[in-house]
Amino acid sequence: MIRKLILAVVVAVVVTLACILLSDLLTSLKVQVAISIGNFLGNYSGVIGVLAGLWFFFAGDLRRRP
Repeated sequence: MIRKLILAVVVAVVVTLACILLSDLLTSLKVQVAISIGNFLGNYSGVIGVLAGLWFFFAGDLRRRP
């Protein structure tokens, strides 16, 4: 149980950092659609990360165990 919680926190942090990185890359482009998506990812990166962590905690690591 503790292992799942720690892995879920790691997943949440990694997803949040990935969203922030992708947000910076997209907002540096000069295309309006990419800027809008980048702004969305930047604003909601924490929420997306927490949701990914919760999903990982409750769904598991997707490896089938007998």
